[in-house]
Amino acid sequence: MTKPNKARLISPGWWVLYGLLLGLGAGGLIWFLSTPPRGAAVALLPANEASLVLVPVTSATRTPLPTAGPLQVNINTATLQDLELLPGIGPSTAQAILAYRERNGAFSTLDELMNVPGIGPKTFEGLQGFIFIEDE
Repeated sequence: MTKPNKARLISPGWWVLYGLLLGLGAGGLIWFLSTPPRGAAVALLPANEASLVLVPVTSATRTPLPTAGPLQVNINTATLQDLELLPGIGPSTAQAILAYRERNGAFSTLDELMNVPGIGPKTFEGLQGFIFIEDE
């Protein structure tokens, strides 16, 4: 009987590494064969009415609903959301308009709106046709 040659023995660590590499290779081959090629057409099934998803419209939507005429806002009764719909008016300027109205009372003229911080002649000019004053 002959003794095994020590040079031909493989340590257990190499067998573990070999098994790991074979496993990864087999997994990669399975993944490669199971995925469709790039650019392949995907068949879409027609949806029935029961599968439609309704998405609620939240108050975060800044676009007004379509109306018969242009959007017009009474600056003496407008809410924060109404004011934010006006062109050139953001949340901070809308809040400033409400604070000014609360501090000084209702606006008597449209030009008085230029006394609100954040509204200058250019912004005021862009609001023409969108704002009006009417007593409460």
